[in-house]
Amino acid sequence: MPNQTGIRGLIMRQRIYAYLICVALIGIGYFYSNSLQFKQETEAEILTKGVVLAVEEIKLTDEDAESIFNDKQWAVKVRITKGIYKGREIDTVHYEEDNPAYSFMVYPGNEVVLSLDVEDYVLKNAYISGLARDRYLFYLFAVFVVSILLIGARQGVKTVLSLFLTGWAVIKILLPAILTGKNPISVTIIVSAGITVVTLMLVSGFTRKSLSAISGTIIGISLAGIIANYFIEITKISGLASEESRLFFFSYAEGRIDITGLLFAGIVIGALGAVMDVAMSIASSVCEIHGTNPDLSLSRLVKSGLNIGRDIIGTMANTLILAYTGGALPLMLLIMANDIPYVKYINLDMIASEIVRALAGSIGLFLAVPFTAFISAVLCKNARSLSHIKVPRGRQQS
Repeated sequence: MPNQTGIRGLIMRQRIYAYLICVALIGIGYFYSNSLQFKQETEAEILTKGVVLAVEEIKLTDEDAESIFNDKQWAVKVRITKGIYKGREIDTVHYEEDNPAYSFMVYPGNEVVLSLDVEDYVLKNAYISGLARDRYLFYLFAVFVVSILLIGARQGVKTVLSLFLTGWAVIKILLPAILTGKNPISVTIIVSAGITVVTLMLVSGFTRKSLSAISGTIIGISLAGIIANYFIEITKISGLASEESRLFFFSYAEGRIDITGLLFAGIVIGALGAVMDVAMSIASSVCEIHGTNPDLSLSRLVKSGLNIGRDIIGTMANTLILAYTGGALPLMLLIMANDIPYVKYINLDMIASEIVRALAGSIGLFLAVPFTAFISAVLCKNARSLSHIKVPRGRQQS
């Protein structure tokens, strides 16, 4: 008869080990994040939310129209719905910009973000800063979470928790550490390793499967980072290809932060999820194959893992390339519309940045395959912790 008590005890110990490791890493990250202090360059804008009550176009004379940049102005009455000034109604002017990237129109009933002009705690005026979209984004996020919980059940809860911890690590550790002047490359590698360990430990526990996937992911991401860093250096990519990176550099980071390190950080973080997915798929498959046929040799297990990996990387490489292509779609359309010669656009900083980003991430994904297959096969063949327990088929723990 199988030793069911032994099986349950082993599973419980695996979960406890996994949770202790996760708690330890989260605790270290929490205390480290609290130690990070960086200087804010500007005072925080006083913002709140309101609802539009009425909108009326302001008729401008020809003389007025020539003296301002905007040819349309709107008198707007808004009611403040949040904060200490909740319930106050105020009249303001909304300008319709000529640039469609910044222009937006408001209508009665629209919820808007208001920038308040306050002097000595007295509200002088309010300006419409933008449309309030957070409520609808929250609805979408709620649908996302509910869909995970409905389909994933208990595993879905772990998935949501791991996503929350990943977001927390990026917002509370990675970004503040970079802003305080820490090396973006080393910080990104450490945070990525922590995210990998916590995520896979929560999902699979302290098992051979999770240890194999963690090892393969960290190796793949590290190699992708090394390759990316090398080609960033030899191609002399500045890291200032996007408007946001230039704005950040000249307004804050000049002389403080290694801007090419930010490009490295983006490459590693962008590829991390896909590499984790591939590593876990291979580790899980190899452990399942070994559980079904424990007599398979090490070389046969490794070969099985490689065969599975070859099928996975075909679609996962497309996933990464298409994701980066989607982000660069307006740029590619601009190049095609203006018939820019190949020799010119292929050597542009922004094009080189996207190519290095996509290919280095994909290479990291490819390299994770053989390492994960080998590590998971070795761990499965040399596992001794379950040798004294006869586990029935379907109850084997990886």
